[in-house]
Amino acid sequence: MEFHHIPVMLEECIAYLNIRPDGTYVDGTLGGAGHSSAIAAKLGRGGRLIGIDQDAEAVRAAGERLAPFGTQVTIVQDNFKNIDTILDNLGIDKIDGALLDLGVSSHQLDEAERGFSYMADAPLDMRMDQNAEKSAYEVVNDYSEQQLADIIFRYGEEKWAKRIAQFIAERRKEKPLETTMELGAVIRAAIPKGARLEGGNPAKRTFQA
Repeated sequence: MEFHHIPVMLEECIAYLNIRPDGTYVDGTLGGAGHSSAIAAKLGRGGRLIGIDQDAEAVRAAGERLAPFGTQVTIVQDNFKNIDTILDNLGIDKIDGALLDLGVSSHQLDEAERGFSYMADAPLDMRMDQNAEKSAYEVVNDYSEQQLADIIFRYGEEKWAKRIAQFIAERRKEKPLETTMELGAVIRAAIPKGARLEGGNPAKRTFQA
């Protein structure tokens, strides 16, 4: 599937970056290069753009889209949390602006085999970086019940986090949870019927976490 991305608030982002033609800018969540293309288009011969993404598919797609800008653009497959090291390795000691478009991309959700979505059956993966060793499978099956409850509550703001974690821990005693649909079914069973009638799919907050 083609990595298609509609940039969020593109005009506002470009306006507030106040791009100088000879400036150095970082797009820490490169994605489909929607924002990066607009930034690069405003750079002059002395300008530079560093695009960072840990998703190999995003890096490939962005490389194709940004190829016309040549050496003005450098793409790095990494997590933006490592920006200090990335810039040091590139010999850059300061930048003029940075942009982060946070969250899971629609492409990652649409690619069922990536395991981000509860709408299709797929292996429990959910890795932003496909080279990372730990996937959602290890988290769901190896983390303690308390660790799972903490993660689901903290990152999903799910009020039924403890009950969901308890149901996961009980279910995986029979066999490991291997797919998104298996996990979704356990979450649905954990949330009381009355609560399931509110707020859409009962799995959404746990999958977010």
